[in-house]
Amino acid sequence: MTNPSVFLSYSHDSAAHKGWVRKLAEDLRAQGVDATLDQWDLRHGADLVAFMEAGIREAERVLMVCSSNYVRKAEQRKGGAGYEGMIVTSHVARSTDTVKFIPLVRDNPTEPLLPDFLGPRLWLDFRDDLLYAERLEDLVRELHDLPRFRKPPLGRPAFLFNSAELVSEPVALERKPATAQPVAAAQPELTKPLLIQAVVIEPQLVQQVAAIPLQRITINTNTCLLSQEGGRWREERRPLQVEGYRQQLAEAVALTLVQIPAGKFLMGSSKGGLSRSDAEGPQHEVTLGSFLMAQTPITQAQWRAVAAWQPQEGERWGRQLNPAPSRFQIEQARLLEGETSPHQRPVERVSWFDAIEFCSRLSQRTGCTYRLPSEAQWEYACRAGSTTPFHFGETISPELVNYDGNYSYTNGPKGIYRQQTIEVGSFPANAWGLHDMHGNVYELCEDHWHGSYKGAPTDGSAWLNPKAEVDEWRLLRGGSWYDRPGDCRSASRYHHQPVDVSSLVGLRVVCLPHGCSS
Repeated sequence: MTNPSVFLSYSHDSAAHKGWVRKLAEDLRAQGVDATLDQWDLRHGADLVAFMEAGIREAERVLMVCSSNYVRKAEQRKGGAGYEGMIVTSHVARSTDTVKFIPLVRDNPTEPLLPDFLGPRLWLDFRDDLLYAERLEDLVRELHDLPRFRKPPLGRPAFLFNSAELVSEPVALERKPATAQPVAAAQPELTKPLLIQAVVIEPQLVQQVAAIPLQRITINTNTCLLSQEGGRWREERRPLQVEGYRQQLAEAVALTLVQIPAGKFLMGSSKGGLSRSDAEGPQHEVTLGSFLMAQTPITQAQWRAVAAWQPQEGERWGRQLNPAPSRFQIEQARLLEGETSPHQRPVERVSWFDAIEFCSRLSQRTGCTYRLPSEAQWEYACRAGSTTPFHFGETISPELVNYDGNYSYTNGPKGIYRQQTIEVGSFPANAWGLHDMHGNVYELCEDHWHGSYKGAPTDGSAWLNPKAEVDEWRLLRGGSWYDRPGDCRSASRYHHQPVDVSSLVGLRVVCLPHGCSS
């Protein structure tokens, strides 16, 4: 397979925008796309106009990063964007049906999203960083001509003859004797309807459980602190024993819950911290009661089990759940050493509404009160008594968290970038026995998004807007396999529309103690 070539056209809006375009080019090259970018291909003193003309002429495809500044400059024929616009206009005039130019919309919240000279072209939306991995895959598939769905070949109506009877050469017809009786038309053979089976569900994962009691257990795991000695980072691992509960969801599939103690903590981050955003303040004290929290994000196996439950008497499901929504399943997952299947990886590509339905089914079937954690519950449980940016300490490493290891936090270590989810519980837990609170997948919270903590509850309850529209943003916490370490901090916050799905987003549930028998 030959490597497709692309030329990236964009405006130098800011250092951050140039950095984003450079990372896109780096990611494309990592996926086998020969990307040409001025930041590394244009030398000082070189002819800029000649570079643009050659790049657009010689590349198989041209990626046009349409920020609001790019559109404005291209329309006004100013700067490099304006000159490239004239070149593109010439190409489009010669071949109106060309697919050479692919608009990528970025940092452009309002119309017009594209310059007029691009016309009504189909564009890719790169405005939401949380969906970047999905959009990048769409782009790479387009460039490699490997679409998610291939157009099927034309068939023919089922009532026609078999293909063996449809021959181009003339066939002599057998004449029936004049005395022959009419032959009754043969009754057509019954055939099974052709069903499109989207997913194969393993029987052992869907066996229903009539009653699901909570079983008290002792959990033996390990935890870790990352500290610096003599200029080097050292992992201090130690065994950890915590109290918890287990509920059987299906044969060989259980949900493990950890007891989170009552207490108080300082929520948010202080001004001036690395990677901090204004949305993380003001810091405020929150007091919480005890609750149970899932030891890990919900796995693909756990999701599949609950999605396959059929409602029993007195139960009512609110919406259908796709039993296998995740991107990193058998087809997409690159199994790691010792991994036989992705069943124990976190489920992803589930919406906030899907997560609410999952909690509803758990609550109805078990008699316990399951829901998504409030944002305060999530941060309190993540910190587990710590006040540092991460529960591991002042920084993290790819040996402790699944994130983009090409980047470091402060002077922390760099390492592997796995570019996918991994099995839950692969790394040490925090001091309360919870795994994967940093990285792997973002975790949905119950709260609506607010741009700061001004007016936030101080009792640990979810901060909900009673007048909110149904599609108002919800909270995400924890960072993901794709993110840089600063996005995985205990205080880091992000938002997500409740209908959206992403391979970066999963969920973890909490269980309120009242109404559950132990």
